[in-house]
Amino acid sequence: MWVTSVIVRVSAIALLLAAGGCAAPTTQSCQRYDAVSLTRENGFAASLDWKGDRAINLPLERLDVALTILRPIHGPVELVHVVDDVETDRWVLTILDQNNVASALCSITPPGGTPNCGATLQDLPYFPGGYYYLRPNANLVVEAGLAFYVCD
Repeated sequence: MWVTSVIVRVSAIALLLAAGGCAAPTTQSCQRYDAVSLTRENGFAASLDWKGDRAINLPLERLDVALTILRPIHGPVELVHVVDDVETDRWVLTILDQNNVASALCSITPPGGTPNCGATLQDLPYFPGGYYYLRPNANLVVEAGLAFYVCD
């Protein structure tokens, strides 16, 4: 009886260890691609040669726009995307004036994401390649950097 009890316990432990050997749940692999810098020197405009077929298509993927801007804020800043000489996207970025903070990070996301400057990607999948330019409007923008957050 004792031997049977030990065999049952050892078998149960072996079964638990075998089940524990299964692959653990994995998180989605995402990469950040620093793309272009828009500055006064380049007229707040630059081209991006996007190789491959990676695109923004999921709620947690996004286009990040990092802005260095002098306060006070005088309304929105616009970011425009042009592909093959056709304007494909225009985002109006509403930036909050936060007590002399000179930088802002705007996330432009697909529907279901969390945009923080009021702009979303409308046409999915979104392929980042093309020409970008920034319209500061009445704001004193020092520079803007674009980065893409894309998942596998």
